[in-house]
Amino acid sequence: MLLIKIKVNYSGEVKLNNECTVTAPLEMLWFPNTELVIQTPFEKVIVNSDSDTEVTPKIADKNLISIDADLRLVQNNVSKYLIINDKFAVQLPSSTFDIV
Repeated sequence: MLLIKIKVNYSGEVKLNNECTVTAPLEMLWFPNTELVIQTPFEKVIVNSDSDTEVTPKIADKNLISIDADLRLVQNNVSKYLIINDKFAVQLPSSTFDIV
C-alpha cells in the first residue's frame, strides 16, 4: 500500500479530521489523494496530495493593530448581534452580557 508522509510544523494541539486531537509538531503517514483536515484554534488546513507534504499552520501574532471598521451592537427579542460595516452580522453568546 502506498502512503505519503505528512509533517505538521506547529507547536500545540491540532485536531485531525475533526475526530482526534494530537500534540504537534508531528509526522504521520497518510493515504495519497485522500483529504486530511488539520485544524488549529486559528486555521483549518485541508491536505489532498499524492506526494509527501509539509504543512505549517499560521500562529497568531501577539501584537494587535486597530482596523477601520464600523461596529454596531443590536438586539431583538431573541439575541444580540454585532454588525460589521453594515454587511456582516455575528450572533453573540447570551453570556456575553450577563452580569455576575
